[in-house]
Amino acid sequence: MNRRHALMAGLAMACAPRLALAQTRWELGQRVALPPLELLDGSQVDWKGLQGKVIVLEFWGSWCPFCARQNPLLDAFYKENRHRGLEVITISLDKTKQAAIDYMKKGGYAFKAGMATSQWNMIYQQRKGLPQLFVIDRQARLVMIEVREVMEDDIRDISHYL
Repeated sequence: MNRRHALMAGLAMACAPRLALAQTRWELGQRVALPPLELLDGSQVDWKGLQGKVIVLEFWGSWCPFCARQNPLLDAFYKENRHRGLEVITISLDKTKQAAIDYMKKGGYAFKAGMATSQWNMIYQQRKGLPQLFVIDRQARLVMIEVREVMEDDIRDISHYL
């Protein structure tokens, strides 16, 4: 193998774990790796600090009418159950951070929100539709996937994991 091929092979091996993670479709029952996420306030989500909690992840957009109906229900459920070990972290697909900040302020939401990065976009693009909701149980397994708007009863089903 010549030097160029050796360099290319080494580069491919170095990138393989990252690519495998990004290309792995999230499925029920599997443990999922959560990429870094910066929240709208500039802080980083401490995923290790959330171990042992039930985590709801949601992708949304300020322009999405289904998100506008679902997010108040999700926020009320979060306020009702955060003392039971529930954490809700949402990822905005908005083009600007300011649009996401304005949406959060207007709704008065208590749940946390960050902006989608390329890693989060790879997860979002695995499925079609908005909003997308994922529930990760206390053992870090993916136990619920909902694509498109969910109703209050569906959100209440999350309590089975608390």
